[in-house]
Amino acid sequence: MSEKEIKDVVRSLNQALERKDVEKILSLYTEEATLVAPDGTFEGKEEIRRFWLWQAQSALEATSTETEMIVQGNKLAAEHIIAVTTISGMKWRVPITCVYEFTDGKIRLHRMSYDRLSIAKQAAKGWLAKRLVN
Repeated sequence: MSEKEIKDVVRSLNQALERKDVEKILSLYTEEATLVAPDGTFEGKEEIRRFWLWQAQSALEATSTETEMIVQGNKLAAEHIIAVTTISGMKWRVPITCVYEFTDGKIRLHRMSYDRLSIAKQAAKGWLAKRLVN
C-alpha cells in the first residue's frame, strides 16, 4: 500500500466513527484483526464490533481532528484530538494516539492510547466527584 492509501484508510475510519457507521468501520479491518484499547483487547471482527457498538451507543456526538500521521512501511502512527459528548451530557476532549499495522489494504492491528484520568477530570461534576479524580 502507498502512504496515501494507508492514510486514507485511517481517515475513512475516523469519518465512519463520527457518523457511528459501525459496518463501515468493520469493513476496514481484516477478519482476524486485533484492537488494543485502554478498555481491553478485542480479537476478531465480532469482538471489535462489540467495542465500536459500545462506543457508538455511549456517545451522542464525537469528532476527530487529525494532528499528525506518520507512515513507515505497512505501519501508521497517528495522533488525533477526540471530542465527545456522551448520551448523559458529559463532554470531554483528549488526544488519542493510535498505531496501525496493515495487511492486504486493511487494518490487522490497531493499538490506541489515551489518558482516561483526563477524561474523568473533564467529566466530573460536583465537588465530591472532582475531589475524587484529583
